[in-house]
Amino acid sequence: MIVLGTKKDLLDRTPQVISTAVAANLCAAVVMRQELVINFLFFLFGQCPQSFPLRFRRLAAKIYHLGGVHSGAAIAGTVWFGIYNVSIARLRDQDVGQDFRIVLVVFTIVLDALLLGICISSHPALRAKYHNWFECIHRFAGWLAIALFWVHIILLTLASRRGMSPMPSVGQLLVKSPPFWLVVVITVSLALPWLRLRKVRVEAEPLSSHAIRLHFDYANTPLCAAPRFSDNPLKEWHAFAGIPETNGKKGFSVLVSRAGDWTSKMIENPPTRLWTKGMLTRGVLHVAPIFKRLVLVCTGSGIGPMLALTAGNNLNCRILWSTPSPEKTFGKNVMDTLHRVDPGAVIINTTLVGRQDLLEPAYTQFKQMDAEAIFIISNPKVTRKLVYGLEARGVPTFAPIFDS
Repeated sequence: MIVLGTKKDLLDRTPQVISTAVAANLCAAVVMRQELVINFLFFLFGQCPQSFPLRFRRLAAKIYHLGGVHSGAAIAGTVWFGIYNVSIARLRDQDVGQDFRIVLVVFTIVLDALLLGICISSHPALRAKYHNWFECIHRFAGWLAIALFWVHIILLTLASRRGMSPMPSVGQLLVKSPPFWLVVVITVSLALPWLRLRKVRVEAEPLSSHAIRLHFDYANTPLCAAPRFSDNPLKEWHAFAGIPETNGKKGFSVLVSRAGDWTSKMIENPPTRLWTKGMLTRGVLHVAPIFKRLVLVCTGSGIGPMLALTAGNNLNCRILWSTPSPEKTFGKNVMDTLHRVDPGAVIINTTLVGRQDLLEPAYTQFKQMDAEAIFIISNPKVTRKLVYGLEARGVPTFAPIFDS
């Protein structure tokens, strides 16, 4: 960016020009997290035929890396905003008027703090340690930043018409402004999920002191789609893979295991109603059926997404599940469902044998199945170790990304 700034005279550009680059990058960051876009991309790549070469299908299954576009575009937009700072600082009173210039400078400084706060709090280490703070900063700082971007666009539009004769209306200038339309897309993308905010009925099925199964009847779930729930919509949201109900019943269920304050609260005080918003969003397992033979590796409540994948699908797969006291923790119904979809499932009871290194068992099942890919649902530490170890052996391995 420094090289571009010196060679292409970026620092001499007007705020109106630089704001287009800022808005374009931030628009890409927001759109990549929009449910309609995510669902469309997963649906599109999930249609890849099994007859296609394995190399092509391996690339198609990497669609879940779209989170990298989100974070990369957001960082790029922040860097471009740094250049925008220079263009604002170079403005003179006669360019935009003294009052406008002061407001633009002050709001630019506030936006600097907001964008840097969002970027810093998104660092994987900070995000994991202070997740609730990350969500609040991401949400409220993001909303405030968009509001201030609207102020910038309006003020720059008002300033740009000062020297025009005849003087056009603000509306005429806005409809010809790329930043205006880009921020419209950003605003609509952010607002759409909240327009579907509603409270839904929950039927809780306690499984043990460590897990609970929550049943919902407000919608049917597409293949491996995850609804998001909250008991406080402005504070925190949690996504779980929806397992379709059996016997043709409408609705789905989610498995929740004790993994933090919120999940512990759900288990100890089962809810009767929860907030949900937006659409059920497809995840990494949605593309699993493009492979002919699979090994599905999971730990703990990761069995939930695996059951969501196998429900009603005739997959040639082997499930490897590591968990403490599986039937005692998750109930007979989950065990019966597991054995029905994979009679040869490999279950490691960590209560009896302790936590095992899953790399060798996963690789062994991959070779025995002559599988084409391995999908993993586990905690970040186990996931990173397995993905690294399996890919080092040339195994196509897919797992959710936790830092994007």
